[in-house]
Amino acid sequence: MDVGEYLNRLERNLMIGSARWVTEFVESFRELDVAGVRFAMLLRGSMRTKGLLLSRLFSYLAMPNYRTSCLVRCGGADERSLRATLRAAGQHMRDHNVDWAWVVLAHEGPFDPGIVRAVEKMNAREVGVALVDVSSRSVLTDRSLVGRKMRDHVRCWR
Repeated sequence: MDVGEYLNRLERNLMIGSARWVTEFVESFRELDVAGVRFAMLLRGSMRTKGLLLSRLFSYLAMPNYRTSCLVRCGGADERSLRATLRAAGQHMRDHNVDWAWVVLAHEGPFDPGIVRAVEKMNAREVGVALVDVSSRSVLTDRSLVGRKMRDHVRCWR
């Protein structure tokens, strides 16, 4: 699988697949600049799901209406580009009143050990980071709740 195919599968999984149980992504953009950083894909949505009458009522009464985003970058990454990516994600969150975001770094081949250590140490409450190696189909996420929740939804190999 190459990165382009992975992007298509990820977009499908986030918009109409398993991620709909977490958040309802309703907008998807490709090749977008955010604060000077080029993202291959950006999705936006909220936690209020749509559906039949009872599920809508439950969602309205029980679920907070958090705004969510998923920002995806492709290609090689190092610690410096990770910091730039997280700054851009933070800027996007401030500009669009996003409450929490997933940041996915997709790459063909193993990641630099420095960026792996940096992601393993992260524990931001409102941002989850995933390193996805599409050639070996491995996913490494940070240890925050948002990061752990995204692990199953960015694995879209089938």
